[in-house]
Amino acid sequence: MKFFLPYWEDWVHRDFDPVADTYSGGYESSLFAHEIFNPPPYDGILLSLGMFEFKLKLLKVNGRPTIRGYENVKEYLRVGSLNIPIMGDCGAFTYVNEKEPLLTVDEAVKTYSLLGFDYGISVDHICSDVILVEDGKEGVFSYKNKTRSRGKQKIELSEEELEFRRRISLENAEEFLKKAEGFHPVGAAQGYSVETYLDSIGSLIEMGYDFIALGGLVPRETRFISELLLALKGKGFLKKAKFHLLGVLRRELLPLMRDLSIYSFDSASYLRKAWLKATKNYLGVDGRWYTSIRVPDCHNSRLKKRSGEIPANLEDMERRILKGLREYDRGELKSYGELLEEIIAYDRLFLRNEFREEKYRELYRELLESKIWKKCSCPVCRELGIDVVIFRGSNRNRRRGFHNVHVFYKELQGLKADAGKRLEQFSEEER
Repeated sequence: MKFFLPYWEDWVHRDFDPVADTYSGGYESSLFAHEIFNPPPYDGILLSLGMFEFKLKLLKVNGRPTIRGYENVKEYLRVGSLNIPIMGDCGAFTYVNEKEPLLTVDEAVKTYSLLGFDYGISVDHICSDVILVEDGKEGVFSYKNKTRSRGKQKIELSEEELEFRRRISLENAEEFLKKAEGFHPVGAAQGYSVETYLDSIGSLIEMGYDFIALGGLVPRETRFISELLLALKGKGFLKKAKFHLLGVLRRELLPLMRDLSIYSFDSASYLRKAWLKATKNYLGVDGRWYTSIRVPDCHNSRLKKRSGEIPANLEDMERRILKGLREYDRGELKSYGELLEEIIAYDRLFLRNEFREEKYRELYRELLESKIWKKCSCPVCRELGIDVVIFRGSNRNRRRGFHNVHVFYKELQGLKADAGKRLEQFSEEER
């Protein structure tokens, strides 16, 4: 069971100095997780063509697609010598609110082929129960009902509309397989029930696909995914093709996925929890999630909203907190009580949503008391020390995300090595 890490230009600066808070350059100074950890904390990388629209701006030079001047995705990611396969998908989530996919089969095939992807997933359309559209655009869809949400129309698609999306995915997959060249084609299976997923999978196998990616599962309940995976076995599909789960990482599902010999899956959840979650940003080697301590830059623009209340000694306050945390890390500060209160006072200035003093005081106390970062021997924790659990800027936050992925990957390797826990841990009802 292989783990692919989705990539959205998640790199850090090679020359980052956490004490001076300095770094230089852009991509030319980049450092990827697979260049920090040996071996890399993943088996492959998933790169979505939808990312180009938002970040990389896929440019064409003499008719060829390029990424930051590179004509080969492996050269851009610097994985040539590491034997890390690159899988591409069409980024269906970027056009989920559209009537039809915005990417054509020809465009996807050309991009996968010319950029040197190892695997390319066919152009699909997510069978999402609910989508958001601009006012006036709901008329092109068949839907059950609509409501206003965030200034848009929130519409619940009809079964007819969901079936339309599923059929488009299958039609594209058939054309995609005929035109694929230079990479291993992967058929995207979409559905809105276990039965429709199975029908899509059966159709893809009949077309000739030997590798199938199950899409649209992220919002599904774990029970639904479990039922679908067990149905794959019941239908005999697991003997006819390899399967990849797009965007799915559920700890409780991993034993079942292993026992059914699911080939691969991808998820960026452990990476992005490091900076997107209000709490539970650092995965300890004890398997527990800890909340990183927020010490934002005192020049943060959010402070301007309370310019009249900003203490004159704010920079000194920030500097004193960072110094105190590092002294505590080195054992020079025996008691963290006063430091913790200063952190809370500083944190209060930034008007964070859902900021509850007692909650964060206890979460920060739990982290400081555990010194969990000192129990990890990974290169990120060894290099940064307590800075790995300080929520402050992308260089710390992404490195913390790399650490999270590393800890999860070690757990995954242990799970794969443990052949003793079989399907018996799932109840008859789940089967």
